[in-house]
Amino acid sequence: MANLNNPLCATGYGNTGFGDCYLEPDKFVGAIQVPSTFGISEADTEALQEFLETKIHAAIGTRIFPYHNFITITDNTEDITINTTDYGNKIYIKDGFYDWTYRYLKGGVLAHQEFAKNEGTGKYFLFYDNNGVLFGYKSGGLLKGIPTEQFRVLPWRPNTGADAAQYLMRFIVDPKYLNKGNLGYLKVKDALDFNLFDVVGLQEVELTIIDQTLNVATVKVTSKISAVDMYAAYKTNLLQVTAWKAFKSDGSASSVTAVADNAADEAFNVTVNFTDFQNELDGAAMKIQLAPAATLRAAPILIEGFDDSDGVDFFVESASS
Repeated sequence: MANLNNPLCATGYGNTGFGDCYLEPDKFVGAIQVPSTFGISEADTEALQEFLETKIHAAIGTRIFPYHNFITITDNTEDITINTTDYGNKIYIKDGFYDWTYRYLKGGVLAHQEFAKNEGTGKYFLFYDNNGVLFGYKSGGLLKGIPTEQFRVLPWRPNTGADAAQYLMRFIVDPKYLNKGNLGYLKVKDALDFNLFDVVGLQEVELTIIDQTLNVATVKVTSKISAVDMYAAYKTNLLQVTAWKAFKSDGSASSVTAVADNAADEAFNVTVNFTDFQNELDGAAMKIQLAPAATLRAAPILIEGFDDSDGVDFFVESASS
């Protein structure tokens, strides 16, 4: 059939019958922020929990970020736009955008401020409901993240005495990604036998230098949000030299050559490459940082669920200073 000058009128239709088993989304209770390139294939579902946990520990750009414990929704989804002509005819113009604001409680104000670092336009999300069904955008045999027009972590609202402090995040989504055959889903809890809320995000780590002798720094390691000292639980793990990184003042890589237990201070004596230290100017700021999350998770370190995104400045002072 020729296509030239052919209006190609749509002939699609949808049947209206259904059986006893059908998909009925329950309350959305969590979301997972993913990169635009992220996708879950059929093969990935064979070990989905490990697949997701590996992505959580991946480098920025391929890392995913779970948000759990949604407790209520404010649905401000727009109505469709209908235009009325001068003659009174009704003309369909467009569908309204989904506009959801979710409230959550756990994590407090510090976690809320960490979440806000991930907001913006053009972010991608999977959502999951109370039955453990994961929802996304169906594309080329993959379950991909749903693009958002806006993802905003709203300013927190204080405890009023009548209600607890409020932590809110807002998602605005073009309806085309959830309709017209584009909605994808995976019954994780029923088919794969694990709970999506068990796939948790990384905790930020904070390093503090409490003493320094030339190129040896005494470093305390704590979780940033809860301020839990990690020495007791992870002393053996963090005595691995490969758990640490060092950087010159220009940002290029240096190295950590030794790590020793400092039991008196419940800290770690971290030795930075002496040649690199000597070559820096007095007052220059080198940096000490934990290894990437994926390295920390792997043998021989075996620390899961933590990330040090900032490190700590390590100022160069010569012996004569």
